[in-house]
Amino acid sequence: MATDALLSLQPLTTKTATFSGAAFFLAGGTRRRGLKARVIYSAAQNATGSNTVIFSVDVSKDGGVTYYTEFQTDPITLSTTVQAGQVHIPFEVSPTSVVNGIYIRTTATIAGAGTGSSVAYQCDIDLGRP
Repeated sequence: MATDALLSLQPLTTKTATFSGAAFFLAGGTRRRGLKARVIYSAAQNATGSNTVIFSVDVSKDGGVTYYTEFQTDPITLSTTVQAGQVHIPFEVSPTSVVNGIYIRTTATIAGAGTGSSVAYQCDIDLGRP
């Protein structure tokens, strides 16, 4: 799918623990049928044990002070075999006030009892359906 490079939520990064990216401002919220956050991940692996990664879109309706996870993927189980793929997170938000607008950000939550977890990913906003 074609995406706009100016609508990037997270440039390519590699993380070994839970990480929240920078905020993206949506002054008027999303269009009526919402948008999709497309997460492309690669080099997702775990050295030992059992870990998962969950990608989410966190929303702030108070000017970027407090964020809540409102949209997320199913857990992706990490293993010693390197994985790659892409997931789409549909989201739809409306501002509570013109003054505050809406801030969104992408979070990768890595959890579990394993060790040596790592995932490389990037996220952008997609206007269409996957």
